Amino acid sequence: MVGNVFKVCILFICLLGSGVSTVGATASAQKDQRTAYDYYVIGNALYGDGRYGEAISAFRKSLELNPKFHYARANLGAALAKTGQFGKAADEYTFCIGKKWGGVGDRVAFHFNRALALEAGGDAEAAQGDRAALKQLDPAQTRLPKGPADYILMDLAYMTRRNQLDKAEFLNRHRSTVMRGDVVIREVANAGKEEQEHEVIGVIDGKLEQVSAVLADFKNYPKFMPNVEEISTRDSADGGTVVDHKLGFPMGFVKKYRLKFWSESEAGRWQLHWKKLPWPGVKSKETVVDTYGQWILESLPGSDDKVLAYYRVFTDTGEIPFGTGWIVEPMTKKSFQNMFKGTRKRVKALYD
Repeated sequence: MVGNVFKVCILFICLLGSGVSTVGATASAQKDQRTAYDYYVIGNALYGDGRYGEAISAFRKSLELNPKFHYARANLGAALAKTGQFGKAADEYTFCIGKKWGGVGDRVAFHFNRALALEAGGDAEAAQGDRAALKQLDPAQTRLPKGPADYILMDLAYMTRRNQLDKAEFLNRHRSTVMRGDVVIREVANAGKEEQEHEVIGVIDGKLEQVSAVLADFKNYPKFMPNVEEISTRDSADGGTVVDHKLGFPMGFVKKYRLKFWSESEAGRWQLHWKKLPWPGVKSKETVVDTYGQWILESLPGSDDKVLAYYRVFTDTGEIPFGTGWIVEPMTKKSFQNMFKGTRKRVKALYD
């Protein structure tokens, strides 16, 4: 998950929505239903095609809709640099760094990209500060591109690889705790009381194909996933599965959201990704502003019946009405332990 993986890529797969190629006048003739995430994906596709000016417009539109969407801001910096606007590019990375947003992998990308922009703009002395920060963040320099210097694009592909890197570091730090069966939770970033990003790691007894089958069995989530009351699923026209969730909480509180899931597998590893989709008719107070994330399951080395499970999720709950702030905890931190507990029980019930 290291090395040339950081060359210039972008992920939640390389491009959900790549069918939309431009931010054009045709779409603007109708009411635009696209979200900040949609414009971010569009910008990534345009960047990949070398259409940097159009990518800049897409990323700026994304930030108009959500000024705190730092992935779009970071990629705006890369697109600005590609058009020779090195000072403006450096400003975008300075903003991200100043917010202290993201985990180690993200901060490496911010400092690396700002160093490139400053050096390209003729300010090599200022870039030395970023080079020094990089040595502290990643002394082995394993996270930086090994080929010709280029800007790290923070797309879905980047996020997947970043998660693999952070998973390895997280496991190394808590290996003994994880191996004795405990679930470890870490807050990666908190951009405010509404926006939170967490990663969770633990071991689940069972074979890789068994655990992955349970997590892909969306229709049965109400049987083992915390707070899930109702589920409706359908195949997505462009691949994957669209899943409508209804979550119930004490005092009659309900949250609903529509997610698109898609998976990928390789020898010894299975990954499940998701992102939030618009759900017409659902009121803003009934849902969350955004959520996306990933499961990474790997066969535990040396064991045929244990799986290392890594879960990473970003959630923007939106404005929480006064007096109901407690609802954030069951939606995030408190649910993680129960999520692993429920999954473990489900695997055991089905395959023991």
